[in-house]
Amino acid sequence: MRKLWLKVTDRRFRAALAAVEQTGAALGDLEAAPASAPVFFRPLRAALAAAAASPSGQASARARTAAEEFVLRLERVFADLALHNTRPDDAVREAMLRLQRACAAAGSLASPGRRAAAAEQIRGLCAGSRKVLDLARGAAASAPADFPQNLKFSSIYSGLADATDAFERCAEALFNV
Repeated sequence: MRKLWLKVTDRRFRAALAAVEQTGAALGDLEAAPASAPVFFRPLRAALAAAAASPSGQASARARTAAEEFVLRLERVFADLALHNTRPDDAVREAMLRLQRACAAAGSLASPGRRAAAAEQIRGLCAGSRKVLDLARGAAASAPADFPQNLKFSSIYSGLADATDAFERCAEALFNV
């Protein structure tokens, strides 16, 4: 009931949660066609920008800001994939799968009975995602044989780790609403 109430009365909360949930649901499609990311993210960014002017609490404002950063950083990851014309490797796919599962759990952050478990699940999934990306980035840095490809993926790993950090900040703010 609380989640429904917040969605009806708090535009910032509604926009942040929608951005996270919709992004999580679309990660697989975006991974398959990274060039379609600008078309997907444009309405989410517009909804987040429109919600910025609405009155609400500080936690909702932080959630909206973090959701906006999450969307922008993730869009940049897909732009890099499209620009370099590369397919996600196993580490990127694993990190995105964990991020997708974390985004799916975000809706429970507003439910009093499920929010603690959801927050713990999200922290674990984000930590796992960062660990996979850190290991892959370290392996790419230590393998000089394919330097241009490693450099491309290193920036993708860093961008996805930054997007995961932004998502985690958003989830924490959603928890505190």
